[in-house]
Amino acid sequence: MKFGILGFGNLGKAFSSALLCTGDVKADSIYVCDKSDEALSLAGKEHFHVYNISQINQMIADTDIFCIVVKGYVFEELAQTIDKDTLKGKFVVSMMAGETFEKMYSLIGNVGLARIMPSIAIATNEGVIAYTKVPDDLANIINKFGFAFEVAPGEIEKAMAFAAAGPGYAAYILEAFATAGETMGFSPETASHIAALSFKNACGNINFRQTIKSVATPGGATEQGIKHMENSNISDIFAGAVRKAYERMI
Repeated sequence: MKFGILGFGNLGKAFSSALLCTGDVKADSIYVCDKSDEALSLAGKEHFHVYNISQINQMIADTDIFCIVVKGYVFEELAQTIDKDTLKGKFVVSMMAGETFEKMYSLIGNVGLARIMPSIAIATNEGVIAYTKVPDDLANIINKFGFAFEVAPGEIEKAMAFAAAGPGYAAYILEAFATAGETMGFSPETASHIAALSFKNACGNINFRQTIKSVATPGGATEQGIKHMENSNISDIFAGAVRKAYERMI
């Protein structure tokens, strides 16, 4: 199975790394197409086949699965240069937010198509990946990227807003927690280390409510901190952040 990857930005690189980490796909079965000479130079050092943007049709012809990892507005322009005959018999995977099945069909015709919304941590096969229906052999590979789950086509944007964007939200919260430590007099390095370990330890039990109960004993200091967050409607703020991300894509 050969993969053609259009776009070698952060997610394109992570997807390429994810394929390699599974052990099922070799570097010489990954073809990268990008307009950036710098990106192609980096891809070449990983021994991938590389093409500049003008050779997109050649990349599609040489591969089995055409993966689109660019912004929607970029692909809308590039779609006009794609020879639709080269797509016959290929399977297309879109990682573009907001580009619906209907929109994609209008751009490239009635092809085999799936949408995948992965988090950047797929690079080490520790990501979260939502995907619509794909062929079984591709599903077997995707399921090695981390925690993968199939969703209905109409649910993919929800997965993007919650799961794929999750590392960004988590990092924002971690930074805020570390900053709170700095205000207490800890050095930035110490505060960041404590914040990272605190969250790592909390992740040891995915029953988060149980962890809260075990740490926030009645009348204790932790309970006071938890009550302050509850009174500040932190849960509503988090829910609102996910909702805003979702609304941006629909």
